[in-house]
Parts: sequence; C-alpha cells; structure tokens
Amino acid sequence: MKKIVSLCCLFVLLSAFNCDNEPVDFDFSVLDVNPKLLGQWYLVEFDSEVSSLPNTDNQSATTETRIFSTSSDYSIFFDENSFRVTGEYTYNSRLKINGIEDTSNFYTNEDVDYTYGYSVDNDEVIFQEYPFDITTQEENTFYLQGEQKNSFVVSENGETLIFFQDETLTDSNAPVPDGITITKRTSSIWTKDFTIFSCDLRDATRQAEIAYNQSNEDIQLCLDYRRALEDQILECGDPDGSISDTIEELGNCGLLSADVLRVTAGLQNIDFANKTISYSNEVISVYGSALFGNHNLSFEVPEYVTGIDTFLNFVIKVDGVDYFPYYPGVNNFRFNTLISSNFSLNAVFEGTVINALGEELTLSVGIIDVNY
Repeated sequence: MKKIVSLCCLFVLLSAFNCDNEPVDFDFSVLDVNPKLLGQWYLVEFDSEVSSLPNTDNQSATTETRIFSTSSDYSIFFDENSFRVTGEYTYNSRLKINGIEDTSNFYTNEDVDYTYGYSVDNDEVIFQEYPFDITTQEENTFYLQGEQKNSFVVSENGETLIFFQDETLTDSNAPVPDGITITKRTSSIWTKDFTIFSCDLRDATRQAEIAYNQSNEDIQLCLDYRRALEDQILECGDPDGSISDTIEELGNCGLLSADVLRVTAGLQNIDFANKTISYSNEVISVYGSALFGNHNLSFEVPEYVTGIDTFLNFVIKVDGVDYFPYYPGVNNFRFNTLISSNFSLNAVFEGTVINALGEELTLSVGIIDVNY
C-alpha cells in the first residue's frame, strides 16, 4: 500500500531534516564526484514499480510489478570511484495483470557484498549496476537490472540521501518490444544517522501491511493495518505525510454505509437507530439511542477536523450504565474522524471505556456515518 515517494514528497521529507545553518554555496557540477555522496549510508526503504502498457495495436496484457522492501540491514558506501553494497534485505514483489493481482512473493538477499563503479552528473548518479539485486519471477523486473540512472537529493544537514527515478522506455530508445511502453518508478531512502528512523513500531506496521496486502479484501486486516499506521504516527511522526496518505487511501476499510451509528460493546452488537445530529459553532453533536435495551451514545466533533482522537464529550450508555473513554496506558481508546465536512460525518472508534465504579468495557468496530 505504501506508495512510491513522489518528487514533491521527497522534498517535504528532506525539509524535515534541515538544520538552521545555510548550505555552502558551491557548484558541485564542476567536480567528477559530489562529496555529499561520499561515505556510508544505511538503507531505510526502497520501492520500485515497472509498468508495461501495450498500445492499441498490441494485444499484450497490461502488467504492473511493484517491489518494496519489508526489512533490511543493508548499507552502501561511496568513495571517489566506486560504491560497495553490503548486508541483507527482504522484499515483496507483487504482479498485477490487467489490474488483477496475479502473484505476491517474498524474496531475501543475504550476505550481499559487491562493488561497482558509478559516475555523477550534476544531480544525477549513473550506477554501473543497480544497488539492489532484483531477480524475481514477476514480469519485467529485468528492467531494474544493469546500469541505472537516478536523480538524487541530499538533505542540508547531510544525514539523508534519496535516489529516485521516473523513466519511460519505448521501442525507439530502449530494448523494449514493439508497441509496448515501459514505465519505471523507483525510490530509495538512506541515512547516515539510522536513529532518525529507529521507530520500534515501524516493523509492526510492515507486518500489518504485508498481511493486508496478502488479503486486502479482509476488513479486519485493513483495520489492523490502519491502526498500526496511526500508532506509528503517534510514536514516530510522519515527516513526509506518506503515512497519512496511506491512511486516507484505506479510508473506512469498506465498513461504512449511509446513516449508520453502531458499535460492538463487549458481546453486544448495538445499533443506535434513533439519531439526532445537530450543528452549532462549527461543532457537530451526535446523539443516538437503541430501539431495544437501555443503550445510547453521545459525542461531539469539530467540523473540518479529521484524524485521531478528535472527539469531545464521548459518553456511551450500555445497559443503563454510563461509560467514558479510558485513557491510562497507551492507545486504550481510539476515535478517528475520516470526514467532518460538507454535511457528512464519517468516523470509526474502538478501545476501552470505564464507568464510575472502575468497571471496564471493550468497544470494537464502532462505526459512524451520518449527515448533519
């Protein structure tokens, strides 16, 4: 799910690592080697996509191969004449044919240690051989082998390096079958200070992403993945906004339908069929009661505000007992507003609530889709 880093996001990410000192005004293009590249860099992640699009006269299938790292202990070292890559990494390779997923396989490259030459031309680096050995059974991955030209950017504090490539190949400028257009988009992020990216929840997010990608029609796996992304933002931040973009893509995981206000409280599935939605001073107020049993729910959310824990005055009554969000500890109650504008309120919630006697109740699959 994680998208290839766009050129815009690359510069947003780099700005997160800028220091206050002004960069030295020097034209590195007069040198054969850019000194900003020199030294040891540790891999944070890489992402590659190769798309094959036939023209109208060609009856071949459209294919999309996406490759992204899932774990790594991998580094690249640049000296004046060559680069050396060492370590290991695991990656997932997924193939879609005519928009339908065909394969999804995991590969591990261990004990990597090889050296090749490179050259620099302004803000581009030409690798004699690609720094990653991508050899998979999925189609068209051989376009990621051999000599590769990448643009690169180094953050002003010199701690973060990004390579990126956006290249279109046709039969007129590359060994591409007649009537086929190949598009390559690749990116990789490296750092000299790996503590910047040493977020403990990063691996948990990766595992949730892998599980979701293997069965992206499973609502629970989607919810688990989105929860992992939200936790990562809370603990580690989201410097380039890509995590928030992924959460927005996941949306409501297919759960929401019009005019819904319901939750599972303990073992009870409660539908608050009677709903009153009001709006005043840019605040949306929601009240709902069940047709059967002594259950009701009320809360408020600000208009035009989305994200995690955006609720106000949340109270749920179950069997005549009022419960409130339980905050001690980490992430015991989560309320995520997806939409709160244009007369539409969509949100999801889950977690632990507590009553005045200290008794706890677990809420799950809380769904809000109402108009105001």
